[in-house]
Amino acid sequence: MGLSSFTSLLSALSLLQAPGTRLTYRIRVIEPASAAPRTLASGAVSGPLDSDMRLTLRTDTTEVEALFQVTPLGDTVTLAGEFFTRRQVGRSRRGLPLWEEDTYRRLVRLAWSDTARIYPFGNSTQGARASRALRVELILERQFAGGETRPAEVFELVDSTRDVRLEAIVRPRRARVILNLVRGDTVSAPRPMDMVPDEPSRIVQLVLRGRATTLVLSLTRPDAARSARERALALDADVVCLRVSRPDGTEPLGTICGRLNNVGRQLALPNGDTLTATFSWPGWR
Repeated sequence: MGLSSFTSLLSALSLLQAPGTRLTYRIRVIEPASAAPRTLASGAVSGPLDSDMRLTLRTDTTEVEALFQVTPLGDTVTLAGEFFTRRQVGRSRRGLPLWEEDTYRRLVRLAWSDTARIYPFGNSTQGARASRALRVELILERQFAGGETRPAEVFELVDSTRDVRLEAIVRPRRARVILNLVRGDTVSAPRPMDMVPDEPSRIVQLVLRGRATTLVLSLTRPDAARSARERALALDADVVCLRVSRPDGTEPLGTICGRLNNVGRQLALPNGDTLTATFSWPGWR
């Protein structure tokens, strides 16, 4: 690697970790028409500078899933897209649909606030397919945001007959974990904790009905996704796992995995109690 390439890489990595910089993907899904193009959906997803965006487009015969990622390079930015497509190519003798699957990757470099045009169903300009050749217009912006780290999404679906979805993808550097012990209709006082994946284990004591239970907890990331689609689309990006063990280290008690979506996950303990862990994004910093 040359000195200039190495310097560019260091600059890109420092920008990704820079506090207070927020990335926004502004997107429009547009359908060509005889009179004027029609906007089917529009929205924006934002987050820290290492945020990705997942886009899903579905019709009766075609499905497109894409994950967009950016790499800042000074006044320009490199936009990469990983695409997974499924197209119905016919029916079997029994009348069942036959699907063709394909994957491809695209890369483009552009200036901040420029518009990238993406044709997820192909760029058809002639014939009957032209009316179905949806295009996506994507604008990348960055701005100072005072150190906010949570992802945010704003989305408006103008045509409810179309299936269009946007999702901000951020791999959490911290997580808010709220713990409770449950037995029957009795619940312990909640124990909130801010945890960092792969940090050293922590000893926690929870009290239920006047009885204390001591546990050793550590937060980790989930095992690698099994399929190429799951890995490329980062389907488990916001999943964390809480490993629970005894203080004496004799044996693990189990693992609780979940998304940062404020949904409680449970683990039965040998003493008859149930440990509930709720994962969420940490507070603003």
